[in-house]
Amino acid sequence: MSENNTAAEQVSPASENTETVGEKIVKHILSILPWAIVGTLLWAGIFVKPTATIKEVIPPVIDVRDNIFGLSKVSSDVYMAAGNYGKILISTDKGRTWKNQKTPIESHLQDIEAWDDKRMVAVGNGGVTLLTEDGGNTWIEVESPRSETANKLLRVHVYPGGEAWAVGEMGMIIQSNDYGKTWTQMREEEDVFLNDITRVDENTLFIAAEFGLVFKSSDNGQTWKDTQTDSPNSFSAVEFRTPSEGIVVGLGGAIVATQDAGETWTYIPPKTTGMYEHLMDIDWSEETNEWVAIGNKGKWMRFPADLSDFDSRTLSKTDLTTHSELEIDGKKVLAVGATVGELDLETNKWTLLAN
Repeated sequence: MSENNTAAEQVSPASENTETVGEKIVKHILSILPWAIVGTLLWAGIFVKPTATIKEVIPPVIDVRDNIFGLSKVSSDVYMAAGNYGKILISTDKGRTWKNQKTPIESHLQDIEAWDDKRMVAVGNGGVTLLTEDGGNTWIEVESPRSETANKLLRVHVYPGGEAWAVGEMGMIIQSNDYGKTWTQMREEEDVFLNDITRVDENTLFIAAEFGLVFKSSDNGQTWKDTQTDSPNSFSAVEFRTPSEGIVVGLGGAIVATQDAGETWTYIPPKTTGMYEHLMDIDWSEETNEWVAIGNKGKWMRFPADLSDFDSRTLSKTDLTTHSELEIDGKKVLAVGATVGELDLETNKWTLLAN
């Protein structure tokens, strides 16, 4: 027994130092693993080219920071608009979608008008005047009279035969008879803002001005007579539904009306109309037989020709922005400003068309 035990004791240490094949393989793998990792990274660095997938961010045509000051109805479906930093837009689906047009300037454009689907004119800050003869594919800047003191053209209106009138800062009135190619100054400078102009008949024009002034010409713009109305506030827009009946609107809800072609003007105070915010534009709706005006803080109003009732409203609970110009198409009103939207005169519903 003792001999057997001694033999066993001699064999046991040898078996403890003997490695199995599996253990040797594991050790070998562990020894070369760091070099394999380094080699793989080196190979990847040389031969694998990284690629990045970047989604293109396309800015909206009308950004939330944009202001669209001017609007022109070209046809039942086509509208043109103008705004800050030389922005000119066209819509072929009643204002629901818009496309940018390239212009040569970065000045703010205040208004735009179209004679037809090819010939259009836009005006703005610095007395800038732009012209297109191909539907806006190409806009060019043309020369127009300017003051040495200050320049800003605020509104432009066009009439058949290539006639156009624009008004603005420093009492500027300019006129064109060749589709905006050349312009003539029609009145000497004066330190007054002229904010809108309209032609009533072949000889008569009216201008809405600041300080409650209305200007009238009875000889096609050769001479002008100013009338001080009872309005304590400046005016922003003027429109006539007949050669005799006209409305002028302005700041603080100012409204004056004439029934005798501007010989006399009646001031309608805000306490009568319920409108205390600035009114920026007004037009007559043949479809609903009423005046429609739009202005600051999402306000708008409607009233009949006999001025018997005034309905002042807010466009919506969510859109309390300013709107500077409107165009009426049947029972729909398209308005531009800090937002672009459509007002339904049947339901009084306001729908944002572009943000």
